[in-house]
Amino acid sequence: MLFSSLQFASVALFLAAAVNAAPYAAPQLASRGYAVSHGNKVPANLVDPSYRTGARISPGAKAHFRRQAKAVAAAAKHKRACNATTTPDEPTPVPTPEEPTPVPTPEEPAPVPTPDAPTVDPLPQFPATFNNPIKPGGAADPWVIYHQETDMYYLCQSQQGGIVVLPSRDLTAFPEEGPVVWSPPGDLKDLWAPELHFIDGVWYVYVAMDHGDNADHRMYFVGKVTTPDDNWAIDGTVFRYSPNGKLYFVWSGWIDGSHTITQNLYIAEMCSPTEVCSDRVLLHEPNQGWQKSGDSGVNEGPEIIEHNGRYFIVYSAAGSWTDDYCLAFMGIDGGADPMNGANWWRLDDRPVMWSNPDAGVWAPGHASFTTARDGTPYVVYHALDRSGAGWGGRTARTEAFGWNPDGSPGFPRPVGFNVSLPHPA
Repeated sequence: MLFSSLQFASVALFLAAAVNAAPYAAPQLASRGYAVSHGNKVPANLVDPSYRTGARISPGAKAHFRRQAKAVAAAAKHKRACNATTTPDEPTPVPTPEEPTPVPTPEEPAPVPTPDAPTVDPLPQFPATFNNPIKPGGAADPWVIYHQETDMYYLCQSQQGGIVVLPSRDLTAFPEEGPVVWSPPGDLKDLWAPELHFIDGVWYVYVAMDHGDNADHRMYFVGKVTTPDDNWAIDGTVFRYSPNGKLYFVWSGWIDGSHTITQNLYIAEMCSPTEVCSDRVLLHEPNQGWQKSGDSGVNEGPEIIEHNGRYFIVYSAAGSWTDDYCLAFMGIDGGADPMNGANWWRLDDRPVMWSNPDAGVWAPGHASFTTARDGTPYVVYHALDRSGAGWGGRTARTEAFGWNPDGSPGFPRPVGFNVSLPHPA
């Protein structure tokens, strides 16, 4: 799930005040063409030159000055009246700056709503027992995962040229077919052993595909999952190793394109659920006779079980097209580095789950592992109900298993369709 962050823009307020108060100016009399005499302005052409030397003023000048004195007195009287009745304009008041609009304090972001948990219907009333198979019709390489949030089991299969995911509340009863949830692009085909994983809250499907030639088989999720050597690869699975928290990819592969009859087990470190970020390391070779069918040595279908801090790789051995197909395992303890092949121990002297002809079961293999709701571990596998049935005779089955005194998985002898088993709790 992706969460978007909230961004807050802060607001800046700017206040500008312009003050333009011109000083009051009294009216001024024009001074052009006048000389100044005793503070009075007199036309220069009317001044008797003898005035500057102490001579008496001429009668015409006296008359002029009398007229001028009256004019000056009248002007002074007018000025006093003006000064008494007229006050200068009040200067434009400087506006008092307003209080700035407060910048809003960001509110606490609203909590991102958590998606409601899916509504889960009450469990139906299961019968006390069940009989295999757990799905009508054929089924190869059955991968089952239990998802607690939906209280649902999912069976991932290759059907109709694509990948289907079959849901069921009951581990022992899946539908025969379902809608295709993903189809390969282009000319990719021959989808083998798809697996559905829930990693860090995200669903991933891993599957082997080719372009119509088995030699082209590689591992894919939606893009390609490969190591730098880009060799043949099928049956890939992912696990998180709790001692260091890292993801690892384990698969079946060839040494190279010139060695096509021997399938080994390899491991590589992952940078993410979709990217391998190391070279591959060889974990196991099918050197034992019981892991061979004719000239072909086969180790494939690796799956991981963790129990009490011990990690086990349960894998299939011998040819899946034969009655010799079976389960084997190897393991690592003490938090040792899984990328060091020498840190893994191998149980190579015998298989741990194999044919039971007396019960009408042949070639049990390519298993996945899940649990009942009460925590009881279950192995889900395919097998044949008749000898020599080959790939076309494979059907999906499940049985409970337990733990050996040393903490390793203890698998049952497989039983036939006519045997009723306790229904998973």
